[in-house]
Amino acid sequence: MTQAKFNPLAQFSKKIARYIRIPSQGAGYTNGINLTDTGELAVYPMTAKDELMLKSPDALLNGEAVIGVLRSCVPDITDPNEISVIDLDAIMVAIRMATYGVTMDMVVSCPHDQHENTVGVQLPTLLDQQTFWTGRTEVLLESGITVKLKPYTIKDQNRMSLISFEQMTKLNQLDNSKSDTASKMNAANETFGQLIDVSLDLVARSVTVAITPDHQEITDLDLIKEWIRDLSKSEFLLIDTALKDLIKVGIPKSMDIKCDKCSEVFTTPINFNPSDFFG
Repeated sequence: MTQAKFNPLAQFSKKIARYIRIPSQGAGYTNGINLTDTGELAVYPMTAKDELMLKSPDALLNGEAVIGVLRSCVPDITDPNEISVIDLDAIMVAIRMATYGVTMDMVVSCPHDQHENTVGVQLPTLLDQQTFWTGRTEVLLESGITVKLKPYTIKDQNRMSLISFEQMTKLNQLDNSKSDTASKMNAANETFGQLIDVSLDLVARSVTVAITPDHQEITDLDLIKEWIRDLSKSEFLLIDTALKDLIKVGIPKSMDIKCDKCSEVFTTPINFNPSDFFG
C-alpha cells in the first residue's frame, strides 16, 4: 500500500481565526455540527481558491461558490447545504473578519442630498448584536393543527433563487419574442404558477411536523406540501408570518448612518450578497 507523502508545508496551513456563536445555536442540523463546549463554531479564513470561486458568475448563480467557501471555512458543519439562513449571514461576517479584518468599508448614498458616504462597518458589532433562536417555533391554527417550524436552509434558498432567475429570464425572453398575445399570456401564467409553487414549497420545507388535534404527527414532506397548497388564506398567513418573523433572527440587516454632508440620519441595508460582500 502506498503511503501518503508527508508535506512539511502542511504545518503552516491556515489556522482557526476565531470562534463565534451562531443564531440557531446548532438547532436543526440533522447531519451534524461540531460546536465547542461553550456553543461556538470554529471559523477559518478563506484560501486563494475560495476567493477565486466567488468570482465565478455561474458558481455564484447556482450557489456552488458559497457552498464551497462554507465547506472550506466552517468544516465543523458536516453538510454546508444544511446551514440555516439565520446562521448564514453571521457565518459570512465571521469569514470576512477572519480573512480581511474587522472593518468593512461601504459606500452609501444619502437619500436626502444624494451625497455618497464612505462608512466603516465594524463587523464584530454585528455579531455582538445578533439575536438567537430558541430552537422552538410553533403556530396553532384555527383548525386545531399545531405546526412546528424551522428556518429554511441555504439549499432551499439557492433552489428558490435559481428557479426564480430561470422563470424571470423566460418572462423577459417572452416580452422580446414575436409570439402572439395569447401565447405570451399562457406562457406568463405558467411561469407565475411555477413561481407560486416554489414559494409554497419553501414554506412546506420549513415545517418540521404538523400535529393534528387527535395527536397524529405528520412529517412526510409530500403530505405537508399537499396540505399547504390547500390551506385557507388566514391559516397560511399565520404560518407565513411566523416564518418571516423567524428568519429575522440573527445579525442586524441594516444600520443607521449620519450623512457627512447634511448631518441627516438615515437607515441603510447591509449588503450580504457574496459577490459584493467579499469584493
